[in-house]
Amino acid sequence: MNRKLMSRVGLGVTTSMSLLVAPPAHAQSSVTLYGTVDGGVRYQTHAAAGGGSVVTMNSNGYFSSNKLGFLGKEDLGDGWNAHFQLESGFNLGNGQYDNTTGTEFNRQAFVGIGNERYGSLDLGRQYTIAHDLISIYDPYGFHFTPIIPLTNASDGTRNNNDVKYKNNFGPVLFEADNSFGGVAGDFSSGAARAVGVSYASGPFAIGGLYGHRNLLVSTAYVGDTYYMIGAGYQLGPVRFSGGFMSEDQQNRVGPHTVTNNGFGGIVWSVTPSLAFRGAYYQTNVSTDKAGSRGMSVLSLAYSLSKRTVLYGEMDYMSYRHAVVSTLNTAGASSQTAVTVGIDHLF
Repeated sequence: MNRKLMSRVGLGVTTSMSLLVAPPAHAQSSVTLYGTVDGGVRYQTHAAAGGGSVVTMNSNGYFSSNKLGFLGKEDLGDGWNAHFQLESGFNLGNGQYDNTTGTEFNRQAFVGIGNERYGSLDLGRQYTIAHDLISIYDPYGFHFTPIIPLTNASDGTRNNNDVKYKNNFGPVLFEADNSFGGVAGDFSSGAARAVGVSYASGPFAIGGLYGHRNLLVSTAYVGDTYYMIGAGYQLGPVRFSGGFMSEDQQNRVGPHTVTNNGFGGIVWSVTPSLAFRGAYYQTNVSTDKAGSRGMSVLSLAYSLSKRTVLYGEMDYMSYRHAVVSTLNTAGASSQTAVTVGIDHLF
């Protein structure tokens, strides 16, 4: 979950370490250290083919992903600034990186220039526009990322070699990006580009995105098109939101695959310290033998402070066909799971 989402759910980072650098006459530069430390335990039934339950500790974090990051910003005057962000994910259980390639700043690594009026232009490894828009309309807003199916959608969470423009025009958020493929003689191969818009006025919000990329599958590049629409409405302490996301992969070396995700639910601020979430997710993959998967998720998060949260979650998954497949790795007709843990921000 990024810092904007933290503030949206009232869990913003309230302490930081700033290193003030001797500035020119008109500029001030600062670097902020921030992060998340999250530990949880999860129990799940029918976890393997043939049955059997399992108890695990996802050391990468459940309520929030474990991360350590640096934010840098320099005031250039006249509303302009230069900025950067470097963010690394880690495994709480053993202290290692949370990726198998040993990439240090695997979560984010970009530099850019911004203006209060004209927006920002950033270059590097960044969140996709799909990630940014889903975070607004998914009831879970990128909490429980190892569980919620939208956060693992194949349109991707981050782009390498990405140039991204972002700005707010009054009530309208606009984003556009291009991720360079770097293939000689072919600008499109390995590349990805997308555009997204979100409109918010009073309690109502609506938005959508369209993207296309060319993926290397085996020895050939194949087209992959995706889109999402979403809407939300705030009614007192309760926010209703949902949407639909679709991906169409035209695979020349394999089957044509269409993946659809429908989702909807609520966030209820029961008290300033207690938040309830409930949502349902339906996933259909045209080539998957399981046919479809339905997932119901309920959770409670209790804030001990602005930085520390105790959480509990329960989810139930059902499958159209009890066969081993990508959607249904255990080949079960259903699975039930419970997760509890603690999340601390700094």
